[in-house]
Amino acid sequence: MGVKDYRRVRIRGATRSVYSCQGGPMLIRMELPHLYEVRRLEELSAPASLPLLHFSPGNSPGNGEHLLLEFTPPTSAAWIGSFACGISSGTALTMVLSSPDPLIAFVVAGGIGYSVHVNSPEQCQLLPVSPVMFVEVLSQEGMAVLGSGNALAVYDAKGLVWFKRVVESDLKLQSISEGLIHFSGLDTEAGQPVRLSAELGSGRKVG
Repeated sequence: MGVKDYRRVRIRGATRSVYSCQGGPMLIRMELPHLYEVRRLEELSAPASLPLLHFSPGNSPGNGEHLLLEFTPPTSAAWIGSFACGISSGTALTMVLSSPDPLIAFVVAGGIGYSVHVNSPEQCQLLPVSPVMFVEVLSQEGMAVLGSGNALAVYDAKGLVWFKRVVESDLKLQSISEGLIHFSGLDTEAGQPVRLSAELGSGRKVG
């Protein structure tokens, strides 16, 4: 999914109307190498001199709240992103993390996931898992695993490795070891929980 899936990115001046997600504290995880700086802003502290870009899924305006972030790329001017939030709940994930690509940041705003190229924010894309409920960063492998209630997405430095619905519901990540992702979930047809494994590099189920 690309920019066409978003409402048109707009740049606004000094008069701004943006709000932080109310789902709880924001996490910042920058374990993977990155070539930019990022910080969270409050509306009153947002520098009026910087361009403000608005991002939201084209098929949903979110819940009316926004996550406000300032990005400082390595080779272009700083800019501020206002990311529409999804779920207004204490259980909704709100975070920024470095992706396997050092120029791309993953932003999760109330469960809505965005992949943002910091030098070219018009290349912003939706993350395929929705809502994003957990993230696992694999520093040694240079990979990131993101999950929703029923699907997993794995990224490396070249981008999305695979995305797949792996259970019916209640997906929980158990562990990642020896090239395998171990997870559990609910088989609604059988009406019972299941434990499964998939290859990290391909998504092929094993066992």
